[in-house]
Formats: sequence, structure tokens, C-alpha cells
Amino acid sequence: MANALLAKARLTEALRKQSRNAIVGGVLACLSGIALGYPDADRQGEVYPELQDVHRIAQFQGINTQDETLRWQVNEPNLIQWLLAPWDAAKVNEALFLYKEEYGSIADTAVKVASIARDHFDASGHQITEAELERLLTLVESTGYLQQFDPRARAITVMDTDAQFFPSDVFVTNNLSSGSNVAANQKSSSTLIARNTPVIVLGQLTPVSSPGLDAAEDSWVALWRPEFGLKFAKSRHIALVGDDLVNKLQSGYGDDGLSGQLKLTTTTRIKSVGEFHRLPLGVPVFYQNGEYLMAARSGIEAASQQTSAGAVRLFNAQLMPVSLATDPSGSLGDQIPNVPMLLNYKNYLNQISNVLLKYPAGYVALAENENRYFAFGEGTVGPDSERGMDASTFALKVVQPFGKWLPRYSVHQVQEGVENRLLITTNQGDSEENFQAMLNHCSVGNFASVGAGNNMACLGSVTLEQLGQISPQAKADALATGGMTESDRVPLVALSAVGLTHREGDGVIWYITGKAAIFPVFKSGYLSSFVRDGRSLSIFSYFQLAP
Repeated sequence: MANALLAKARLTEALRKQSRNAIVGGVLACLSGIALGYPDADRQGEVYPELQDVHRIAQFQGINTQDETLRWQVNEPNLIQWLLAPWDAAKVNEALFLYKEEYGSIADTAVKVASIARDHFDASGHQITEAELERLLTLVESTGYLQQFDPRARAITVMDTDAQFFPSDVFVTNNLSSGSNVAANQKSSSTLIARNTPVIVLGQLTPVSSPGLDAAEDSWVALWRPEFGLKFAKSRHIALVGDDLVNKLQSGYGDDGLSGQLKLTTTTRIKSVGEFHRLPLGVPVFYQNGEYLMAARSGIEAASQQTSAGAVRLFNAQLMPVSLATDPSGSLGDQIPNVPMLLNYKNYLNQISNVLLKYPAGYVALAENENRYFAFGEGTVGPDSERGMDASTFALKVVQPFGKWLPRYSVHQVQEGVENRLLITTNQGDSEENFQAMLNHCSVGNFASVGAGNNMACLGSVTLEQLGQISPQAKADALATGGMTESDRVPLVALSAVGLTHREGDGVIWYITGKAAIFPVFKSGYLSSFVRDGRSLSIFSYFQLAP
């Protein structure tokens, strides 16, 4: 698919989703909090701890987990183009044109985006009042926004940024005590933008006139990136970039991209200039002339920059060398690899493990590791601000270091995979047809999807005896509630499940699944969610087989 069409599809979907109330839901504060907020019918989806070792599962498929032979290659790598997209005049102008064509103007869109807070609650349970909403809408409406690309509005994040649909210091959510508040409603209003990520400033909201507040620190800025469209972020999180910095990052841009210059973190625990920092999975780190570089604010005072949208008061950015080191038990080369990585069994299996688990493969013993939390979008969850991910973010992170940036939403990811290399699609198959398709085609390197969602990475299948060797409890459940027999093979898939479902009578029970994990696929019960009657199962790959 052409980059322009992909960009338009992503942006259109992002804007449509922004305008729906369903996009705004609760922050998944912690697993115990989730359980209290959901109806009795909702239950925690089972995550089998012993089943989370992707390397052992691969060995049951006859795979040497240290095999470095090139197996696949990415078709049409686009990671660099995605990373620099907000600084590309053609891409930004296309996005602004689509805003105008479909929503009237950036200002109108900003009002619609902010208006989704109507009749919603903040994370403390306080219902947003009409007066509070109107105050913020006045702020949004009185702001000037870009009408076309302006190089003076290029910026970069200098710290992790919770960019939101609504310019508020609190998250906006559905009523967590509502009986209809199932997993699909709980979409966070926040998107985590990692530090070192290019963005473009669409406009800066006039700061509230109050002592001690400063535009460069405390005002809200309207930002654009292709995967989420329009969002609001605090000024302190970003800084403007000039031609010198842009040229540094684009110095290797071309047929070879930024090969050798761009690295991505695979762990949240690194050490920078003597202090530990928690970085999200996949933070871009630039590497030039033997130095690691990360964006930082420059200058003692912020400066006013006159853009076509009006004056913007922000700090300027510079790339600063940083000293990176891991904890004693880790290896820097394993945790900040060059991209794109070769698509071999070793790298691919390690990457799936890195996305599933808190620490990279081999960093700590499996028993001391833990699965990453689930969140809608890519936000922070839990009292310790753990980074979570949903199903589409999971697939995006798995493929990203190999040079491919997927569309943000599962439906578009599936479409791209199907167009790249479709293996099989069942047409509203019965459970047995879908189950056999999973057994025959869901092997390592492929992905599966039911309908437009639940994009998952395939890991092959094991016999029931082998499942018992890995997890006795999983085998017991397969026989007791999973509809399996001793002669069956059990498919295994990796994903961040939004919510597994199970039909009982005329209704559907939701199973809230709090973590990205490896799941067995059963013939009945909630772990049959991917092969149920009437579902169309697609199995595909984002990779082409290596010549």
C-alpha cells in the first residue's frame, strides 16, 4: 500500500475514533481496581506463568533459538519515514488538508476532540461539569492553529509525554461503576509519546492567567503525529528544533535510512548520566560518532517563536550526549540494539519475549520476570506508572525494530498484513474449521486475527502432553473446561488481549485480561475466543521469506 494511502487511512481512523465517546475510557489504575470497577460477569483472564517462555515453546517447534540464519525480510521498510513524518512538509500538509476536508478546520477538530469529556468523569470519580468543560473549550477555541506546514513548528519530546485527547491534568474516563463498563469501553484518553520522538506543534493554548504559571512549562500544546492525529501535551515535555538538529537526524536519511544511527531500547531500565531512568519499550536513541544522543532543552530561558499559527513560547532542543549503562545483570548491546535488526529466529524470538515481559530475554530469570500490563493505547497503568499496551501496540512493538512501522489500529494492521502475505482466511468458519486453520498455519513468523481485532503473533502448537510439561495447570484446564482431548494439539499465540469472551446461553461473558501474555487456544471456554463459530480467522505475515 502506498505511504500516502496508509497515512490517510491512519489519520482518518484516528480522527473518527477521537470523535467518538467510546475512545475515552478509564485509566487501568491497577488490576485490583479493575476488578472492582467491572460487573460480576467480568473475570480476570488466566495467564499461565510457566507458559510465558517463548524460547522453550520454540524448541518444541524444532527451532534452534540461537539460529542467526536470515529467515525473513520486511517488505517496504518505513520505520525512518514514520519517525521523521512530523517534519515532512508533504505528510503534514496532507494531514492538515484531511482535517479541513473532513472536519472543517484544525480549530473545529480540536473542539470536537476536547468535547468528548462531556458527561464523563475524571480518574478520581468526579463528573466533569459543564462549567469546567466550557472553560477548557474556550481555551481551545481561542487558540491559533497551523494551516500548513511551518518548519518553525518542528519539535521533539524531551521527556516521556502523556499526550491526551483533552487538555486536562487528570485523565477522563467512563463511569467505572457502570454495569456496561466492559473492557472494550475502557480506552484511555492518553497516548504515551516516548522522549526523542519528533512531533509538530499545531498551536499553543493560551495559559491560564495565574501567578507562577509559565507558557513554556505549564500551557497545553496541540501536537500532531501520524499515528494518533491531534493530541494535547504540556509544554514542558517538548522543545522546538532548528535546522541544525534536523540535519543531524537526517544526515543518514536516504536509501540506507539511518542504518547504524538509530537504536531502540528494549527495556525500561537504563542508566543515563549516572541516574536510573525508566524508558518505555522502543524509545529511539540516536548514535553518531561513537556517542548516544538524546534530546534535551537548551538555554536557560524559553524563547517566543513566531509561527504561522501565532507566537509559541517553548524551549529550544539540542541533542546531548548521554552515557548509557545497564544494570549489572544486563548487556547494553542486548538492550539498545541497532535497527533494523535481521529477521532471524534469535532476534525475532527475543523481540517477542521483550514485548511480552518486563525485562529483556536473558536479563533476569524467567521466574523473576513478569508480563507487561495491558492498557488501551500505550499509556501508564498502575500506581507505579508501569507502561502498558493494547493489542495493536503489541503487534506494532513486535515488528518495529525490524524496520517496519505498522498502522496504529488493529483493523489497518490486519489489512496491511493480508496485503503483504495472506496464508488463509476462513469465511465465518465453524469452530473446527477455525481451529484447524490455526493448527495448520499459525507458526512462528506468522500472525493471526479474528475479524478486525485481536492481532496476535503465532507461536505454533504443542501436544497436550507437551503442554502439561510446560504448565500442568494449563493442561488440566484444557481437559476440564477447554474441550480438548489427549490426542489434540494446542495452538499457542502471543498478544495483549483487550478482553477474551465466552458465550453462555444468550449472553457473552467478558474476561478482563490484565497483561500481555502467551495464551493456549482451546476449543471451548474463553480461550476459544479466537476460533469460535461464525468468526473469520485470517492468518498472514508482515514478512516476506528470505531469498
